[in-house]
Parts: sequence; structure tokens; C-alpha cells
Amino acid sequence: MNTTYRWSDFCLRIQTKGGILLKNGLTGAVVVVDTETENRITRSIMNGEMGELQEQIDKLAHPDTAILVAENFNEYDAWRDLFIHKRNNEAHIFSLHFIPTIQCQLRCDYCVEKGVDRGVGMKQDVIVQSRKWVAEHLDSHPEIDSIRFVLFGGEPLLQRKIVEQALNAFHGLALKRDISCWTEIITNGEFLDEKAAQMLSDHNWRRVQITLDGPEDVHNSRRHGESGRPTFQNIIRNIRMLLSTEYVPKVDIRISFDVNNADRVPELIRFLAQLGAQDRINLSLGMITSTFANPLKASAESIIAEKALAAWKVAKDCGFTIPEDFLTGPWCVAIARHSAVLQPDGLLQKCFCTTGRKEYNFGSVFEKLESPYLRDQRYEHFKRTDQCIAEKCRFIPLCGGSCIYNAMVEQGGGVGGKHRYCQKTLIDKMNHGLLALTYG
Repeated sequence: MNTTYRWSDFCLRIQTKGGILLKNGLTGAVVVVDTETENRITRSIMNGEMGELQEQIDKLAHPDTAILVAENFNEYDAWRDLFIHKRNNEAHIFSLHFIPTIQCQLRCDYCVEKGVDRGVGMKQDVIVQSRKWVAEHLDSHPEIDSIRFVLFGGEPLLQRKIVEQALNAFHGLALKRDISCWTEIITNGEFLDEKAAQMLSDHNWRRVQITLDGPEDVHNSRRHGESGRPTFQNIIRNIRMLLSTEYVPKVDIRISFDVNNADRVPELIRFLAQLGAQDRINLSLGMITSTFANPLKASAESIIAEKALAAWKVAKDCGFTIPEDFLTGPWCVAIARHSAVLQPDGLLQKCFCTTGRKEYNFGSVFEKLESPYLRDQRYEHFKRTDQCIAEKCRFIPLCGGSCIYNAMVEQGGGVGGKHRYCQKTLIDKMNHGLLALTYG
């Protein structure tokens, strides 16, 4: 019996001069068909008569493509099963966000850690104990074959000696266990001079993320030091150094993005293009949303999408690689089985956005955890997509219920992953727009 097909619910569709662009949000496959062929395929699958289109239909229905799927195939249940399977059975990386201090030399109004007790920096006994704790976790989970060591803050380079000690400790542990270990750092960039770069590069440094908020005047008004001290030129000097050396393969520049600076972001992108290193810069737009410390009045998602796509158009014209997708949270470190945020006092959390908020601690490196893996039940509610599935939302593979932290903020905190954080309009416009920019 011949299989009866239908167009996948997960397909995005846009009309271009070259034909109909179809992209499956789950598989990532992109195909182009002309309007006549699309109509012929639709008629064929409705009538159950493939005829001369059989070969083309078979290609579109291949599991790696999934532009067409079997009529009786439940894509939504299959997505959730795949999601949970990958999370539970394919976890082999231990992601440790290492926070040597919550202190920072900048005074950004929208900081997720604004208002928390910044405390003091990490002491050496926490490094010693955390190394033992990670070693015990590795003993309990032989499936782990890699350590992803992410320096975070506050500003991690305020505690450079502690950072160096931690790098030696954890990379030494990985070497002893014969597993891979690499270093990443998320930093404001002001202290990332060549001496710091050399230290990081000695420990398999793969990624750096530096945040900018716009051209110099905009950045200095939003990401300034105490008493309004400007920071833009200091950061740009260090970016230039990284681009002119081989300490790290590429420089990820995250551009904070909201309605207040959106119109000036293209100017920053053009400035960065003048550095002449488009192949070494990864650009991203960090959409600023409400936090526990900084509730924001919601902006129209369609307006934000329009301005973001205008910025990506400029980036493409300037020779930068632009993203093919706009993802809002399907794969998050906070839901990973083998992930933790290690705070300066040795207390553990799952999400770095809640750093310093004691109510989100789930354990400590100084005590044995009762759970068989690194679990905080607030990030375990995988049924929170039930409403999305009931609505047959095509954006589930790109969203997965979106950011659990944002959901907690919107719901007043404490409810964890029970509720979704829906930004359907933004996801819709961004992904169709990026599809057109990339392939149109």
C-alpha cells in the first residue's frame, strides 16, 4: 500500500522570485519548488496518485528532509519524544558555568544580577571542593566524555588569579580522566587584554562572547562604569587584539537589542565591518527581556522583529554571516542533565540568569546531592509544551516552550517550567524574515 503524505506542519513557506522556499524547522532542510510543482504535489498527495512525481515526493518525504510526512504521523508527539530522548539518553557533555565573582565594574541597568548581593570573590577552598565534586559526578556518569568550562560573572576577569587556578584544576582533572575539556568565557571585554588571552589560550580556549550595545555614544550610555565612565574604546581595543592574533578562533559579539537602541545597531554593525575581519566575528542579537530585577514594558513583537531583520540585512550586506534560524530556547543549558552554575560560595544553580538569588539554589559542592543527576525540578516540566501541541504550533522545534527563566519572571517566580513563554509573533516574523534574507 502506498503511503499517503501531507505537507509537514513544521514547514515555513515564503514566495521568492526563484520559487517557493520551504524549510522544516525541525530538520533544517530547505528546498525550492516552483508554484506549479507545489500545486501538482498537493493534488497528487490529495488524490493518492504520485505518478511521475514519485521520485521527487520520496526525496521531500525522506526523514532527513521531512518537508512531506505520512498523513497519520504525529509530528508533535514525535518531537517531544525526540526532545526528551536527546536530553536523557544522549547527554555526554558536562557544562559548568564557573562564576568566580558576581561583582562587575559596569553599571548596566538591565543586568539580570542587578540588586543581588554581590558578595566577595571565590576562595580557593571552593575550587578544591568543586574539583572533587565534579570528579565524583564523572565517576557516577561514565557516559560523560567532555567538560565545557564556561567562565561567567559578574565579570570573571575581576578574579584573574582564581580563574587561572580553576583552569589548571579542571583541565588537569580532564587530562587525568582522559576526556576533553575546553574553555569559554562570557565577558564585558574590558579586562580581556593580551595577558588574559594568553592565559585562556593555554587551556583550549574555543569561544569568547563580548557584549556591545551600539556605537560608542549608545554603548557608553548603557554599559558604562561607575559615575558614567566610558568603556567602549577599552573593549574595542581588546577586540582588535583578538582579531589580530590567534588566541581564539573567532570572537562572538553579542549586541544587546531593544526598542531603545535598535535603530542605532546598524551603525555599530557597519563600524565592526570596518575592522575587516568578518570571517572572524560571529554576530548575535541579544533580545533584552524582563528580569526579576528589571521588569520591562512589553514591546510589540512585530516591531522588534522588523528592526532586528533590518539589522541583519545590514550585517549581510557588510559581509557577515547571519543566522538561518531564530531560536528562543529549545536547547537550554538549564535543562541539561549534566550542567550546573557554580557560584562563588560553592552553591549550585541550573540557570545563570538567577545567579545570586538564593531561592534558586538546588545544592552545593560541599554536600552530596540526593538526585542521581544535576536536577532542579523547576526546570523539569517537559509537559509545559502541552498547550503548544494542542494549538499545533509549527514553531515548537524553534522554541520548545521558550526560555524557562522568562516564564518564571512573567509568572512571578517560583513556578519553574510549568508555564511556557510564548513569543509566537516574534518567532514567526524573525524566522520567515531570516529565511528570505538567507535564501530569497
